[in-house]
Amino acid sequence: MKRLAFLSTVLATSTVAPAWSMQETRPAAAAATTTPGAMTPATTAEAGEEKLIATVTGVEGVVQVRESEDAPWQRATVGQQVGENAEFRTGPRSAVRFTIPPDHTITLDRLGTVKVLQAINDNGVIRTQMGMRYGRTRYMIEAAGREHESSIVSPSSTLAVRGTDFSAYDQRPFPAYGVSLRGQVQFRDRKKRVNFGSVAGGKSKVDVNNPNAASVALGESVVDPSIRLARTAAEDRLVATLLQSGATVEFDYDKGIRVVRGGQPPRTDAELIPTLPGSLNFVLRWTQPGTDLNLGVFTATGGTGGESVYPIGGINLSPSGGETAFDHRGGPNGGIEVAFWPANFPVEQIYTAGSVHISGPNSPATLDIFRDGQRVTFTGPDGQQTQTANFIAFPQNPDITDGQFIGTVLINPPSASRADRRGAAAPAKSILPAGAKTQPYGPLPPPRAKKR
Repeated sequence: MKRLAFLSTVLATSTVAPAWSMQETRPAAAAATTTPGAMTPATTAEAGEEKLIATVTGVEGVVQVRESEDAPWQRATVGQQVGENAEFRTGPRSAVRFTIPPDHTITLDRLGTVKVLQAINDNGVIRTQMGMRYGRTRYMIEAAGREHESSIVSPSSTLAVRGTDFSAYDQRPFPAYGVSLRGQVQFRDRKKRVNFGSVAGGKSKVDVNNPNAASVALGESVVDPSIRLARTAAEDRLVATLLQSGATVEFDYDKGIRVVRGGQPPRTDAELIPTLPGSLNFVLRWTQPGTDLNLGVFTATGGTGGESVYPIGGINLSPSGGETAFDHRGGPNGGIEVAFWPANFPVEQIYTAGSVHISGPNSPATLDIFRDGQRVTFTGPDGQQTQTANFIAFPQNPDITDGQFIGTVLINPPSASRADRRGAAAPAKSILPAGAKTQPYGPLPPPRAKKR
């Protein structure tokens, strides 16, 4: 049971869409008295509460807007006015800017969507909330003389502020983040709540992968030559092999990962090993047409404190360099998934692999582990030592676990050479001076007696 439990952890991470937020923690000055003409109110929802109208002030490229989820999309134009529940979306190389009176300016960058969830004047407090499904949104507020409570909510986090200049970004497979350009901001996700930014101004950034702004700044000050989202030739060899046999490749923006369908997975070591992308590779293969399996690998010991690699954006990369480059969703010839680590993979660590049955019939499947092109002996699902674990993949009882335990292995440092293990000493260095005859110093042994 303990062997199966880790896949539940992996799937729980993949199925929960946490919310993140940023909020400025410095209250603005006391609200000033304004005339009704200072803003454009719509209908009054409650006593002392006025709904505000957003006005489009700039359009670049392909931008569409709809007034509600049931309304048709139409081309956005400068001067167009919309209320709560209106939604904007932008195409490639496009952007839209709109204002909410008296002093809010929102800009949605290319390939994004944002929805006006709330825009009201609540007894002098301007309350706004934007829902960003994906993309990058910049929010500017002129805070003088008025109190503001504004937020941008995305699937990964929430950014809430009171009178500042900030932006939010959430675009899979990249980590969601918030930036404060002026004013103190609060960033919230399911793991933390962090205050950052300065009233005096200056760019400060927090994301879902780091505990605070200082950690983000330190990480960005170092250029990593092995940028994880850059696809290397080694990673693409396996995808190219599948494409040559009829596979299709696309990017699933909802899951945040590259998706492969169809093709003929390599069946023999001669076909497979040249395509493996890492130094340490866990390979799941199955043969049933129409079945979709996912491979998860979990490290439970060592200095990293445990981490998971699973084919969903956000957990398809691990801090130690583990990665699964694509999600194979099956086809006429079954499928293949590989979780791998580069040459500096963690050692003296236990790696546990599991299979999750996503859809389709039960399927015969195998797990193989390769280290530097050589097969690794590991403990299979039956508790026996093996170099290939054979099993039947089938759906699990969701009340117990989401996946099947299929193998575990302790990865140790490279073993010493045989000579080192025997304690063989290196050849002794000569003590003779350079150029001297090889005749040793000291008395000679007595001559041997001649045979008669």
